Amino acid sequence: MTVVPLPQVEGITHRDVHVRGHRFHVAEAGPADAPPVVLLHGWPQHWFMWRDVIPGLATDRRVIAPDLRGLGWSDAPRSGYLKQELADDVLAILTELGVERFDLIGHDWGAFAGFLICATAPERVGHYLGCSIPHPWPPQERPSLRRLFNLWYQVALGTPGLGAGLMRNGRFTAQVLEVARSHGDYTAEELAAFVDVLREPEHAHATSMYYRTFLLHELRPFMSGGFKQHTLTTPIRLLWGRRDRILQGARDRGAHERYAPNMQIEWVDKTGHFLPEERPELVVQRARELFGS
Repeated sequence: MTVVPLPQVEGITHRDVHVRGHRFHVAEAGPADAPPVVLLHGWPQHWFMWRDVIPGLATDRRVIAPDLRGLGWSDAPRSGYLKQELADDVLAILTELGVERFDLIGHDWGAFAGFLICATAPERVGHYLGCSIPHPWPPQERPSLRRLFNLWYQVALGTPGLGAGLMRNGRFTAQVLEVARSHGDYTAEELAAFVDVLREPEHAHATSMYYRTFLLHELRPFMSGGFKQHTLTTPIRLLWGRRDRILQGARDRGAHERYAPNMQIEWVDKTGHFLPEERPELVVQRARELFGS
């Protein structure tokens, strides 16, 4: 059980939902009977990353922002960190909340899970806005050395002992947040809200499992076109920061047009990896444009 106190944001309520043998923390806002929109965070964050996005959506939407397993105030089991597990968790949470159909916004690992949700439960997703995530149909070419070097942190985090140790220390998490953000700065309180939770042993281990699972079991299928078994008809829009190192070399035109005919990609200038925090007004605007009335 996480002992770090929850950050408080006006208008947001909190509850625990028990599904699939685990407890998940869920932040909510907006009218309970309004059309639902689900927000899925990435690493090293949790629901609080949406603090400046939620108010712009909650005026006429039911906003649901769960903490993914192993992050935030949700349980951190020892195993189960294939990204399909995250997608299955989210679908189970929404079923428990009585939400069958929803619009979706994801960032980082939450955006990866968002693609999997669109693939495995397309009838439940109205529209999908993905932030700071490569699409799952990369070109069949050898990645550049520069792009591989930009992903060195994944190897460090996935290494047994080292990854959890970096989280327990805390400085590494703060440095990742500050370096990967290109527009605006975190306050000390905001940094602490993300860093302190990951210093707990169970959550430190969970971070290492996120990346170890990806490197050992998911990276090769992803790079070799394993997602080509899926054709997504969901209306999708991706927002990519031009200063996001994870997206260096990503292509906004190519083979993906065959597999996601309703997907558009927009590059956002002067923006790094943490796009929903750097450009919250843009995220709200693009979400409203995509979702419609």
